[in-house]
Amino acid sequence: MDRVITLITDFGTTDGYVGAIKGVILGIAPQARLVDVSHAIDHGRLRQASFVLESILPFYPAGTIHLVVVDPGVGSSRRPIVVASGGALLVGPDNGAFEPVYGRGDDFRCWEIAEKKYQLAEVSRSFHGRDIFAPAAAYLALGIEPQMFGPPVEDPVRQTGARKKIISHDGIVGSVIHADHFGNLITDITAQEIGMLAASRRKLAVSLCGKTIQGVSEYYAQAKKGKLLALIGSTGRLEVAANLDSALETLGGSALDAEVTITKV
Repeated sequence: MDRVITLITDFGTTDGYVGAIKGVILGIAPQARLVDVSHAIDHGRLRQASFVLESILPFYPAGTIHLVVVDPGVGSSRRPIVVASGGALLVGPDNGAFEPVYGRGDDFRCWEIAEKKYQLAEVSRSFHGRDIFAPAAAYLALGIEPQMFGPPVEDPVRQTGARKKIISHDGIVGSVIHADHFGNLITDITAQEIGMLAASRRKLAVSLCGKTIQGVSEYYAQAKKGKLLALIGSTGRLEVAANLDSALETLGGSALDAEVTITKV
């Protein structure tokens, strides 16, 4: 079956880890169509993995299998799971990376990957992506039903994040969750939340890392080259950017996971 399998990992592309995962999948399900979403997730950074997953979920057809392997607890007692939700199937460690599915209000069901026949014969303690998760994704692509992998999981791990977002009538306090290829800092604050705060985005101030930006712009070129600006990006979240430059480089590495405050002016 030519099912689509997307791949999100923190493995990078300089080693053979991604190639090994693909080899396992294609050895079991040679007709599978593999899509590399990202292998550049910061090592062990679950919130970033969740954001990248959330940003692609609406755009893949029903039946797509999403393999997410960002696994700082590899080899520990954390469970390997399959999740079914909204026509999609997700495979990975039970560590909170699937929070976008759990939190969006859809019905979902989870199962532990416990059946040995759906794993490689030898399972390494340090590479479950190859030995457990890749085979599971491949067998799902062949049409094996998710409930065949093991017992149901009623209490999947939920992700709380680095800090709790605070929303009030006077402002919003959130945080940066991802820096994209362009150095744009994407936050956990949504356009809907900003709309509830003020009718005019120009009457808001966005502060982070000791800098304050007046107003939320509509597009990047509304700021001069290299100047910081805030806007709603294509993911529907507030971004802090530097026009034709990198906001991450402008603000420094502390901008990753930085607190972001929006107040009325």
